[in-house]
Amino acid sequence: MWYTNSYRRHLCDMHIDDWDEKFLSEFSPEEYYENLKKANIQNAMLYFQSHVGLCYYPTKAGKMHGGFRGKEDAMRRLVRLCRENGITVTGYYSLIYNNWAHDTHPEWRMVTPEGKSLRETSTEVVAEFAGKGLCRYGLCCPNNYEYRDFVKKQIEEMADYFAFDGMFFDMPFWNHFCYCDACKERWAKEVGGELPIIRDWKDPKWLLHVEKRRQWMGEFAQFATDESKRVAPHASVEHNVAYAGLPNAERGLAEEVLQATDYAGGDLYGDIYSHSFVCKFYRNVTQNQPFENMVARCMPTLSKHTITKSEDTLRSAIMVTAAHHGATLVIDAIDPVGTLDGRVYDRIGDVFAKEALYEKYYEGDMVEDIGIYYSLRSKFNAYGEKWCNHGACVNTVKNMIMNHILGGITGSFHPLEGYPILMAPQLTELDAGEYERIIDYVRKGGQLYLSGGDCHGLLKEFFGAEIVGRTKEKVVYIAPNEKAADTFDYFNAKYPMHFEGTAPIAEGIDQDKVLATVTLPYTNQDTVAFASIHSNPPGIATQNPAVAVTGYGAGKVIWSALPIEEVDMYDYRRVLLNLLKRFFVFEQTIISDAPKDVEITGFRAEDTTYVNAVLLNEDYKARRVETFTVLVRSDQEPTDVMRLSDESAIDFEYEDGYVRFEVSDLDIFEMYKVIY
Repeated sequence: MWYTNSYRRHLCDMHIDDWDEKFLSEFSPEEYYENLKKANIQNAMLYFQSHVGLCYYPTKAGKMHGGFRGKEDAMRRLVRLCRENGITVTGYYSLIYNNWAHDTHPEWRMVTPEGKSLRETSTEVVAEFAGKGLCRYGLCCPNNYEYRDFVKKQIEEMADYFAFDGMFFDMPFWNHFCYCDACKERWAKEVGGELPIIRDWKDPKWLLHVEKRRQWMGEFAQFATDESKRVAPHASVEHNVAYAGLPNAERGLAEEVLQATDYAGGDLYGDIYSHSFVCKFYRNVTQNQPFENMVARCMPTLSKHTITKSEDTLRSAIMVTAAHHGATLVIDAIDPVGTLDGRVYDRIGDVFAKEALYEKYYEGDMVEDIGIYYSLRSKFNAYGEKWCNHGACVNTVKNMIMNHILGGITGSFHPLEGYPILMAPQLTELDAGEYERIIDYVRKGGQLYLSGGDCHGLLKEFFGAEIVGRTKEKVVYIAPNEKAADTFDYFNAKYPMHFEGTAPIAEGIDQDKVLATVTLPYTNQDTVAFASIHSNPPGIATQNPAVAVTGYGAGKVIWSALPIEEVDMYDYRRVLLNLLKRFFVFEQTIISDAPKDVEITGFRAEDTTYVNAVLLNEDYKARRVETFTVLVRSDQEPTDVMRLSDESAIDFEYEDGYVRFEVSDLDIFEMYKVIY
């Protein structure tokens, strides 16, 4: 397929209304194409329709954008220009978000329990760029079969009108829980009774509601894929799976949608560490390589239309994807009149020219010494606290990057075997279907780190433990005992580790396996009495286990009642690594003394190991990185080590099973090739 060797991709948002005749009046296919060419683009995602619902072609099922009257074939001319000149084309279509369909067909609307859509009446600020009560988005319910028929007709129209290489379907998620007639009828048919309204993450009926939304969204995404493949069997299909990599548990975007897309891709707007996390996730969840990471050219998001990332900021964002051998899609947004800022495309072109030097080396299997179990079901906290699997996984990735330990994202979508260590933070009983796989991993010699008290089946299996409740106190501490004193550094029984949140109360764990216990403050925070007016210092020691370790089969398990891995503080990161290194057998494939904001990744191909180094820069101007050392574990001496930006040989040493070389004057990104 076209995407196999396509790494430089582009999308220009065209969510433009047509109430003003100036809107898109200056749209020029030729100007658009010239900007793509100077940006070194290999694949262009072009708008056939938008969130506004207006089409950029003469549709019969919907409405064409008014700015295209008299130039109905403008987008088709742009498609032709691209494909005739070696740029493949992916068509853009917005699912669910469709203002025209929402406004024209009220019966298709996604509605609240009160029967109103957000576009009709919103009681909150739903976006930073729109005021309270002014929802700009009209949402259509995927369970409405008349709306589905409309989508089917538009897919048929696009396939008939355009010659494209792929289709991209945006927004396949629930913006909110829908209570339209179609949803009520489907729930009554499949479950019975009325749809639950109260968000209670301890209520089995509410959890079933969440599960059904995942199933329904996956079925809708598969419907769009099937229709696209039916009328354009030659074309790839991509769904925007960004919400799979985000913390919200209510969006319904999980494995079911991921199975409907040929390759994983989506747009996220967090910091550069969260982009590294999502690259690891997309790489291991995608059905085909390369995955696609979308990066906004605006700083920090598209809502800042006139602020462009500096060349160094943009280059770092793109080279994080390159360090994972993925494809980058840069997102721009068109001016309402239909023009583009040519300076932006000069900058994109300069950055992509530097990235393109390395594309021929994007091969091999990623080296992952630690597996981080990411659950697409446990992205919630039943107690209303901030801890959950998503945050724990993102921060674990950050910890591993800063300590140059190679980690990968795994889960129900990826094998567990092969990881020397598996981190499984904050799982819940919604993951019970995966427990036997995790148990088998440990039984066969795997080393598992668990956290939280909601993975009841695993705690029972490994420790014989029962969770009998939670502390009333919302500030708690982990106090190490003498067996683990060195592991917790300067934290000790008198000055234990602080956590904001309740702790699970576990019974049945052998005290010989306990490394730390829970300590409570002097008073419950819900009472008037306090010990210290500005804080809640530790005061009451308990015997409730907080950290324990046990053997199981040929493997080993560490359990922490509280999420050490999720606290983004140096002391907590150090304690977590101490636990892993003291109680697990662990040998790193790649070791480095690089600065903590340099990420090291590795890939193994036949007779070759690739080592990538990228500066995780978010400043206007990136610094040149001082010299650092890289050691690559190897059972044989290499013949050469090459720096790939200029394909030059560099000095190396081979001693004690490690290849040693130096990285000097790192300019954001470099690749090295160790040849055996």
